[in-house]
Amino acid sequence: MMQPQIDVTPSTALLDVPVHITLSGFIPHQLITLHATLTDGLPGGELTASSHAIFQADDEGNVDLVSQAPLFGTYEGIDPMGLFWSMHVQTQRFFSPYSLDTFEFAPRSTEIHLTAEVHEKPVARASITRIFVSPEVSIKKIRDNGLVGQYFYDPQAEQRPAILVLGGSEGGIGSCSQFAALFASHGYPSLALAYFQCDDLPDDIRQIPLEYIQNAIRWLKEQPQVNPEKITVFGRSKGAELALVIGALDPEVRAVIASSPSSTVSIGSSNEIAGSDLFAPQSSWSFRGEPLPYVHWTEAQSDEADALLQAGQRIDHIHAETWKACNWLEEATIPIERINGPIMLLSSDDDHWWPAAEHCDQMVSRLREKGFAHDVVHLRYEDTGHSIRFPYIPTTRVQLNGGTAKNNAYASEHSWREVLQFLEKVFSKER
Repeated sequence: MMQPQIDVTPSTALLDVPVHITLSGFIPHQLITLHATLTDGLPGGELTASSHAIFQADDEGNVDLVSQAPLFGTYEGIDPMGLFWSMHVQTQRFFSPYSLDTFEFAPRSTEIHLTAEVHEKPVARASITRIFVSPEVSIKKIRDNGLVGQYFYDPQAEQRPAILVLGGSEGGIGSCSQFAALFASHGYPSLALAYFQCDDLPDDIRQIPLEYIQNAIRWLKEQPQVNPEKITVFGRSKGAELALVIGALDPEVRAVIASSPSSTVSIGSSNEIAGSDLFAPQSSWSFRGEPLPYVHWTEAQSDEADALLQAGQRIDHIHAETWKACNWLEEATIPIERINGPIMLLSSDDDHWWPAAEHCDQMVSRLREKGFAHDVVHLRYEDTGHSIRFPYIPTTRVQLNGGTAKNNAYASEHSWREVLQFLEKVFSKER
């Protein structure tokens, strides 16, 4: 008689690769609880999470997650990767993301432990290794010319299209490094660039010089693994706004991918210097020493937003109000028609930070009116929140970001595939 067992294919794979989980050797129609636990799931930080699902074995004592839905659990319906995205997060934080010296992109992989229980007793176990960055990818800390970043690259590869990765209002070097690691694992040398709250960089998003981003682009173009004619800028949230701004300014940028962006330059810090209590709103970006025109907030709106964020509540309505009331909206609008290549926009219609979907719709209309010569892709996801990331990571923290865990997981999976296809199409001649 077969012993109960868990089989996973592939048992070791890159983080964005789905796996096939099957159970066998059980008594026909037996109820089985399958647990998944993650204890070391964040490079450069800490992530612990867990999920479970109760299945009923078929006539032969088997369960196949590709074709079978759980009776109960942390997810519903047939979903081969449901145990991954439906994990409840116990702890999540980066270690030292505001210091390049002390921040390390480690571990390079993690394990998800599966346990099958019958009558609350473990009867089978298995482990799945999830790789954050491919073994052939090297990681180098960058401080050249005042830059603060991490470069992910294959030192043996020929020249390839490259990606400059910009994080959002979380600041530091942590989250942008995750995306850069995955891009590099797919063959695109990538520079994760901090632009505030790291080492000697500004403490807040306050008139960040666009020349700093241009320096990063020039640095990237000079790397031996990089095709200097094929530079993409990828940004999320506030970094998506910055990606569009630098794309419109610098013709050396040949493609832009903006996830949950704004169509305008938005307010940065609400004060002029660190530690000041005086309300002095600032533009997010500057060029040649001058702040870019931006959508202003009142002190009352800023205080309301701070209070709502402290309470874990949405602030997208405040952004909508300020955009609607802005008397110089055209001056603050990003001239995306100047971008020297294709554009990909990702948005969701339950974004709790700002109404990115409406802004993406506006940008698509603007590009059409301006006769934009390059391809434009807008992926808009329904009942989805602000946190569209990469696939098969927990998406259950929805209060501040919006959407549902299931829809956020779908958007992250679908959009990531589309991003990779977009890059493949844009740079197919260089492959």
